Amino acid sequence: MNTADIRDLFRDFFVEKGHLVGESAGLVPVGDASVLFTTAGMQQYKSYFLGVDTPPAARVTTCQRCFRTSDIENVGKTARHLTFFEMLGNFSFGDYFKAEAIAWALELSDSFGIDRGKVWVSVFGGDDQVPVDDEAVALWKSHGFGDERIIRLGRKDNFWGPAGPTGPCGPCSELYYDFGPEMGCDDPDCAPGCDCDRFLEYWNLVFVQYEMDEGGILTPLPKPSIDTGMGIERIAVITQGVTNVFDNDLFVPLIAKGAELAGVEPAASPAVIRALRTMAEHARGAAFLVMDGVLPGNDGRDYVLRRIIRRAVQQGVAIGLERPFLATLADSVVEQMGAAYPQLVAARPDIVRVIGEEEVRFRHTLQQGMGILDEALRRARDTGAELRAEVAFELHDTYGFPFDLTREIAAEWEMSVDEERFEHLMEEQRERARAAQRAGAFDSGPGELEEFQRDNAGLPVSFVGYERLEVFTVIRVCGELADGRVAVKLAESPFYAEGGGQVADTGWIHTDSGKLEVDEVVRFANDQVVIARRSEGSVVAGERAKAMVNAVRRHQTACNHTATHLLHNALRIVLNESVRQAGSLVRPERLRFDFSVRGAPTADELHQVEDLVNRRIVENHAVRPFETTREYATEIGAVGLFEEKYGEFVRVLEIDDFSRELCGGTHVSSTSQIGLFKILSSQSVGANTRRIEAITSAAAIQHFRELELVWTGLADELGVKPDRLAATVQKSAAERKELEKMLKSAQSVEVRGRLDEVLARLTEVGGVPVVAAQPPVETADDLLALADEVRTRQPAAAVLLAAEVGGRAALLVALSDAVVGRGLHAQDVLRAMMPAVEGKGGGKPTLARGAGAKVDGIAAALDAGLARVRESLGS
Repeated sequence: MNTADIRDLFRDFFVEKGHLVGESAGLVPVGDASVLFTTAGMQQYKSYFLGVDTPPAARVTTCQRCFRTSDIENVGKTARHLTFFEMLGNFSFGDYFKAEAIAWALELSDSFGIDRGKVWVSVFGGDDQVPVDDEAVALWKSHGFGDERIIRLGRKDNFWGPAGPTGPCGPCSELYYDFGPEMGCDDPDCAPGCDCDRFLEYWNLVFVQYEMDEGGILTPLPKPSIDTGMGIERIAVITQGVTNVFDNDLFVPLIAKGAELAGVEPAASPAVIRALRTMAEHARGAAFLVMDGVLPGNDGRDYVLRRIIRRAVQQGVAIGLERPFLATLADSVVEQMGAAYPQLVAARPDIVRVIGEEEVRFRHTLQQGMGILDEALRRARDTGAELRAEVAFELHDTYGFPFDLTREIAAEWEMSVDEERFEHLMEEQRERARAAQRAGAFDSGPGELEEFQRDNAGLPVSFVGYERLEVFTVIRVCGELADGRVAVKLAESPFYAEGGGQVADTGWIHTDSGKLEVDEVVRFANDQVVIARRSEGSVVAGERAKAMVNAVRRHQTACNHTATHLLHNALRIVLNESVRQAGSLVRPERLRFDFSVRGAPTADELHQVEDLVNRRIVENHAVRPFETTREYATEIGAVGLFEEKYGEFVRVLEIDDFSRELCGGTHVSSTSQIGLFKILSSQSVGANTRRIEAITSAAAIQHFRELELVWTGLADELGVKPDRLAATVQKSAAERKELEKMLKSAQSVEVRGRLDEVLARLTEVGGVPVVAAQPPVETADDLLALADEVRTRQPAAAVLLAAEVGGRAALLVALSDAVVGRGLHAQDVLRAMMPAVEGKGGGKPTLARGAGAKVDGIAAALDAGLARVRESLGS
């Protein structure tokens, strides 16, 4: 069963159980600063479990994309560790509890074709605060599990704490698949909880039944809840008959692509295997992180993205990849996952560009650092010592070579690094930075910009960029940063500092002694620090300077920022007044607007929003900023998060008489300056949170120009005028539909021709018509069509079909509801057939399908299936 079928089966199963299908949140949590990434399916629903918000339904199911950082260094080295994964989950908010969660987990496991005899479970074994989960034990026993397959584990493994210091929590029960003793360790008592590869945990059921207070005291909840999580990559291992996540259908094509690019065999050596797995896994993680707006950097989630890209590149270089490759692998990820995540396709250009540029930058660092590191490792190995911390520090400090990468490469040489000494050297460097800073010369070290600002907070900058883009000013203080750039505080600055979702200005600072190019402007409350690169000479404190904003970039940014206000207003008009901004990003090339709303806007509603924004642009409304008190802003209906983000006096951005918002950003003076507005995408980024990405001005014009080129190119290729292209395409589509109809009709005739042959094999078992046949077919779907025809003639029949398709054995079992009612399930019959063809499969009680490699076992498979039917229904 491929992963696409797994997603569909899981979703459909819980929809049948009354669950609402929730959308996947983004990897960057909205409104949750406690974590870097979305790490579990329940994360977007924390407010529901905490009782802060009301859920849209009492039962919800999702397929949530997740990212965890704890296992980065193990990726590629083990059979199971991943950073990016998909979590299938079902949730009950005060509705059903343990009995249903356990019963449904087993029922769906059956549908996946999992042999219950190979399933073990764990339960919370109790401690001095919480008793053994005897209720869960009794429920598992009621489903046929003996004590030997119910493992009691402690709080570390089988108790989930609250989302914060206090809140809902409870014991959990996990389902494990047993690969058998041959996959395990030497311990005769090996069981779930062991670190060997014998048992694979594939589903975790969390029973949220307690409230933890500040003292750690647990109180039973009046309405317990359920939170479950099943890793799709792990369940795919089981359903696809492999023992390693990297051998399932999500990874095999990527590993093959990596091997092709490197010109190696995928299993050439342990080093090649590790490298290809790492490249494939990190390409997936990087593609999805970029899709969700993360960019490589030196802090937080940005650094995590940078780290996995660099780790993948280092592994690729180690197996001979001399040219950039990771963007190509990431593009393959888009190709593979785009059907399940359309937003991945929309972000394809950004994914390829960001990952490609980061790899090119790092390759230069890697080339320098690896030469030094390899030589140091050889010397250390010859002397039997660990790698000196001074080497790791020099690589980090001088060449920007990441310490975690140094540590990993040393581990590959079976050597360690003196981490304690390394941290001591880093702290000495920080102290030198603090001392040098106070002396006026800047050095490296984490937090250096904050220290620069702290030491110079008595020299505040006056921002004048709302009124002027060029200003003659004075450099009040400057200092050199570790990366060679310069930190500057001006007396008066025209540069907008990043904030409120708007990126910072860029531009230039010229003095008599030198010139600077402005890269960033960092906000510190009402103060700012400019970060710039030297382009000529040098600058010193006390010099007169001319500061100039990049006016073209500022105008493009202003167009996009004013457009976000028009967009917000249009959404409130077209959808409803309850729409509220949840975040934004305003850049010169595009804008992104997150907003809270129940339900996804329809295509028609988005067209209405787009049309309304463009109408406001054409109408040339005045845009007016003004400062006032927070109280007055509230009275006139200005939209904003007053208590959290603003002081007593606020800046209001007013567009004619229809839009008033609190905003400190830069804007155009009239809407007509925006020119044009175009929505590019709309997607979910969390529970009841949507994201719109759009372009304006020159970018929008370029977008339509590119569409026009595509349109005219297609028209030329079809030999029609551009204004006839739509009609021509519609005509071609109609002709294709007619041809498909004719083909289907011909195929139906062919199927009916085979039907008589199949019905000739009709027998009766226990009063039930049974067909077991091996018809000649072209595809596995032909078996399904043939089974449908049989059941049209014989509605009560049990149908067992098998055939050779593409060099493999294809099997199908279809049973009527009446047969299922007598206790026989299609999965059970299929399970009896599979060993003869060495295959795997799954399905539901009325229909199951599978495939196997042993074609000459088809006849035996049909005999085994027929025997299972006779056993259940009687002869």
